[in-house]
Amino acid sequence: LVLSWIAKQESRFCRERRNGFFMMVSQFQSPGHFLMAYLEDYKMDPQSATPLLTFSVFDDLADNKDVVLVRADILNKSIQDDEGRKVVRSVLDNYRDEEHFVVVKTFNERPDAFD
Repeated sequence: LVLSWIAKQESRFCRERRNGFFMMVSQFQSPGHFLMAYLEDYKMDPQSATPLLTFSVFDDLADNKDVVLVRADILNKSIQDDEGRKVVRSVLDNYRDEEHFVVVKTFNERPDAFD
């Protein structure tokens, strides 16, 4: 399991709510599954942090059909459907775009340099 991504900025990583912002942490499980939880829940107890949403990337058709399928499931209604969609899209954008992936790579490999 790899701690892979923390939401930080509204423009790319964090969504605004009426009562403020929320930060999330993701956990990646090979071959292409992500679990997302509130960062505060994770910091209190990583073992019992309840996932808000999960999503899986299925790239079986990527080479032949140039199609990648994504399934996302909201597990906890404390996150709205549109927020979940935005979070999934943001994570996917950060992993597929080389320029954005630098942030993910820095966080994973050199957390002291992460800003």
